[in-house]
Amino acid sequence: MVEAVDAVESVRFVDVGDRTQLRSALAATMVKRPEHDATFESLFEAYFAVRRERAETANGAGALDVVTSLDRPSDGADAVQRGEDGDPSTELLQALLEALQANDTEALEALARMAVERHGGLASQAEASERYYLYRVLRRLELSELLRRAMLRYREEHGDGSRLDERLAREELTERIEEFRRLLAREVRRRMVDRLEVASAPEAVLDHPIEDVDFLSASPTELREMREAIRPLAQRLAARIARRRRLRRHGRLDVRRTVRRSLSAGGVPLDPAFRYPRASKPDLYLLCDISGSVAEFARFTMSLLFATKQEFSRIRLFVFVDGVDEVTDVMDEQATWLAPRNLLYRTNAISGDGHSDYGNVFRRFWHRYGYADLDPRATVIITGDARNNYRDAGDETLRLIHERARKVYWLNPEPRREWDTTDSIMATYASACHGVFEARNLRQLAEFVYAIT
Repeated sequence: MVEAVDAVESVRFVDVGDRTQLRSALAATMVKRPEHDATFESLFEAYFAVRRERAETANGAGALDVVTSLDRPSDGADAVQRGEDGDPSTELLQALLEALQANDTEALEALARMAVERHGGLASQAEASERYYLYRVLRRLELSELLRRAMLRYREEHGDGSRLDERLAREELTERIEEFRRLLAREVRRRMVDRLEVASAPEAVLDHPIEDVDFLSASPTELREMREAIRPLAQRLAARIARRRRLRRHGRLDVRRTVRRSLSAGGVPLDPAFRYPRASKPDLYLLCDISGSVAEFARFTMSLLFATKQEFSRIRLFVFVDGVDEVTDVMDEQATWLAPRNLLYRTNAISGDGHSDYGNVFRRFWHRYGYADLDPRATVIITGDARNNYRDAGDETLRLIHERARKVYWLNPEPRREWDTTDSIMATYASACHGVFEARNLRQLAEFVYAIT
């Protein structure tokens, strides 16, 4: 509350018609950590958005003249030349190169508006995220190629200069390109806000952490970021588990050992002894549905659990669609082997028509692995959306697994509100499990792993 009062008081000393002054005043009073700057910028753009018409620019020569010419209507042949068939526009990239070298802020802002309008796709896909629109624009512009061209032009103009001058020029151009990337993000955010009501705008433009992005709705870029985030997430998770394990080690006082130790200190118990509890590590059996959209979820689950394998005595991994096959041996080979495509076509996960059949999978798993191998030390984790295509549920076999194993858990990547809709039979399986959990993103998945270890 005090920060909010300070923010309102600071507005008295700035020109509220100047967005730069208003942004600076609010940021100085409300932002306390550097990592919160991006969130503040998103919220500021949402609540103090400027709805403007496209500016007509025509003031002098240079890159801005090229922007003005690009902004004029063109005939069909010229449209193909300028890349409106989906390829990057040569003239647009040339204008961008000129503006970057001249550090023309006005031209860069105009080019950012034009690039988002041409390549963002906000009109055709109105429900996508800011991250997705920005990815579409950056894919068309190829900023890394732009940096290469800029450095080639620098060498042509300055010849064989010193390596220090070339490095400084590269760093300066990289910073300008990064600033242009921020202009693109700001323009995407502004256009999204223009389409939304004020109440719903902040939620739409906020750049959520990758740990909070849903598996089933993630874009290809977000899936790649998730794969990169798995290992650091597993390291943080392992550190949390180890810290909790150390705190749990305080057992009951061992009076006999304490008295014997105190003899060296004249009978003073300076070094008490404890009977530490012996925590048994469970055997983990992980059964992952790799059909359809839940395949990527299975990949993340296997990667995260295998990264924390020191918390279990052993891990056995199984994949299934309408058949089931063990893939424990491939985990140590390479991460690319776990791609859903490889798991589908290089295993016996498919035994029939390739549509999910949980009942058949449970029966096969019980007869091939469960009856002989499961014991009270085993923890069974099943991942899948429980959509059985109106086939036999096989819940009686799942109850046999429940009776033999120590614990049976089910992870469902779908939102809880979609459980038991159409062909989903989550409630049927829930009665044969010790717990069912919603695991829509990396954060929920990590919290589940922390809870069971």
